[in-house]
Amino acid sequence: MALRRRRGLVLGVFSAKGGVGKTTTVANLGAALSQRKKGKVIIVETNMTASNLGLHLGVVDPPVTVQDLVFGRLKVEEGISKTEYGLHLLPGSIAFTTDVGSIDLTPIIEKLRSKYEVIILDSAPGFAPEVISAMKACDEVLVCCQPQIPAIAGTLQSMRALEKMKIPILGVVLTRVTGKRYEVSTSEIRRTLGWPTLVEIPEDDMIPESITRGIPAVLYAPESPAAQQYLKLARLILAHMRAKRPGRVRKVRKAKKKSRKRAPAFDLWAYVYGPRARKRGRRK
Repeated sequence: MALRRRRGLVLGVFSAKGGVGKTTTVANLGAALSQRKKGKVIIVETNMTASNLGLHLGVVDPPVTVQDLVFGRLKVEEGISKTEYGLHLLPGSIAFTTDVGSIDLTPIIEKLRSKYEVIILDSAPGFAPEVISAMKACDEVLVCCQPQIPAIAGTLQSMRALEKMKIPILGVVLTRVTGKRYEVSTSEIRRTLGWPTLVEIPEDDMIPESITRGIPAVLYAPESPAAQQYLKLARLILAHMRAKRPGRVRKVRKAKKKSRKRAPAFDLWAYVYGPRARKRGRRK
């Protein structure tokens, strides 16, 4: 019997509003994962009208862009840029300004599934038709949110919409955290949204500096506070992926029938907030 080929995980990164660090999260999470899975991780620009994911990796004017693949007849392989540190990128064009409406990313994503273990989609903010198209192509979604009331309100509405569309939400990434008094506490955000906050990315000068250099912070300044949180997020994603794999098949003698026992499901909430979390260095 032929073995079934494992399909890559398609992970969307979404935010209700712009400026929260969504694209920065995509670039750094992708770079962090590629350290463990070199050549097996690709980040994909799906923001057709404001494409700047490539700038985070120093790719300014790519010869082939995701717009060429969506609206043209080029092969997916022609649009992939390979970085020197093992992360692959499907960039967009910063000169493209046409309103695209709803697009079908399925053919592109399905091609990438067979080539990569992790495919991370960087979407536009909000719920434009192109965003919905990107989210529907995802296996799971990470939601980026700042710890401020307007951002939380927008995130709550967006998460309800994602649930109605039956798009699985993996958790919340708190971004640009300053610790100021006007910020909403992590526990209150968790209570309001009803989903685990996986990491808290602090406001960090190394982030804009790394963007200027065209190198993700996890590679440019790996010891910086923000980079450490992105590395933690990558470890969480890897643990989640390992737990989703089918468990080993065990032979069990019972009524002369063969049955399969699988490993228990991974409880992400317990991993982040359970009794053993403090031993792993979780922030209070």
